[in-house]
Amino acid sequence: MATRSIGKIVFAVATSGITSLLLPSDEAPMSDRCCFECLDRSLRDIFECNTHPFGGMSMLLGGDFRQTLPVCPKSTRSQIIALTLPNSHLWPCFQVWKLNHNMRLSDNNNNNNPTFELSTSAFASWLLAVGDGLLGKPNTVNAVDTKWIQIPDSLLIPPGENSLQDLINFVYGDEILSDPSPIDLSVRAIVCPKNNTTNEINDLILKMTTGNFRIYKSVDTLETNGNQSSELEAFYPPEYLNELHFSGIPPHKLLLKVNTPIMLIRNINQREGLCNGTRLIVSQLLPTVIEAIIITGTSIGKRIYIPRIKFIHKNTDTPFTLFRKQYLIKPRPITKKIGVYLSQPVFTHGQLYVALSRATSPKSIKVLIKNDTNTANNLTKNVVFKDLLHKVEISDVHNSLATHTNL
Repeated sequence: MATRSIGKIVFAVATSGITSLLLPSDEAPMSDRCCFECLDRSLRDIFECNTHPFGGMSMLLGGDFRQTLPVCPKSTRSQIIALTLPNSHLWPCFQVWKLNHNMRLSDNNNNNNPTFELSTSAFASWLLAVGDGLLGKPNTVNAVDTKWIQIPDSLLIPPGENSLQDLINFVYGDEILSDPSPIDLSVRAIVCPKNNTTNEINDLILKMTTGNFRIYKSVDTLETNGNQSSELEAFYPPEYLNELHFSGIPPHKLLLKVNTPIMLIRNINQREGLCNGTRLIVSQLLPTVIEAIIITGTSIGKRIYIPRIKFIHKNTDTPFTLFRKQYLIKPRPITKKIGVYLSQPVFTHGQLYVALSRATSPKSIKVLIKNDTNTANNLTKNVVFKDLLHKVEISDVHNSLATHTNL
């Protein structure tokens, strides 16, 4: 940290063991291909080896191209696909290996349960078909990428006035909501296509738990991108700034209770396990800090204190830069028993597959769909970029042929 603070570049290396010979990277399909191309150029310079990709170092990339792809705001389909690794000049250098067994799904067989329709193996096959875009009827608006698929009845929450309440009860239950524990909360979640729906459900669940609220409000200020500071401050008062929501920045109001599960959204101290995505449970709500206990990672059970930091949002769509001072957390538990709430359909590649594949068995997931009156509530949209998956599939075939030729 001290080296980086003075503007120098830190490059972590290993001198022995497998880490000295192999560079692993997880969730590669979600990364911009430019990241790997920059790494390739850097390693060629460091090792003074321009004849081999990555300077001769072996790269091990993991991930699933059925899942969501690199995020680029307001981008088109072609722009998203152009960011993916198969469209990089480095792609022919990789050999594709496929994993054939879903390790997340438990081995419990549900065929002996007469009330449950899907066995674990059938659920695994159905998930792959969803991810590959093989199920359903083409959507009339976008027949190439989007299909309407039917969710099995055994996975559905029946629509009704209290259907959302039924979904919450399935995932959490009255006992967990009244007396939550870190273990129970760390294996349950409800997922939605958009952040605003997630925030609404978080607030609803929080109201159902015992204890008193504490509201932490942010301090929002702006800095103009030009010379019209006084005019912009009049046009955009603090009340307006408070209503703005941006991805990666906590909201103006954080509603919390003791025993609320939360997640860090920035790195604080990686050595202590306080990284972006670390899950915690609130143990005390203090005036200037939040006390919480880590419930995931290598530092489970450790008590830490979370401060406010300044978040900066600068975008060409707004004539100002927003500064928001708020706690670097958001309410969000992790998943093993999961509810999927589709108040509106998914809108990009892999979203539905990612949500459904979080489940550890067909009995641990329920889906609630709310469509308009003209569409049945067991149908939902599934978006899959088949040409991208086809490109990966072709690479796999070519690699297999090359391997057999070498043998």
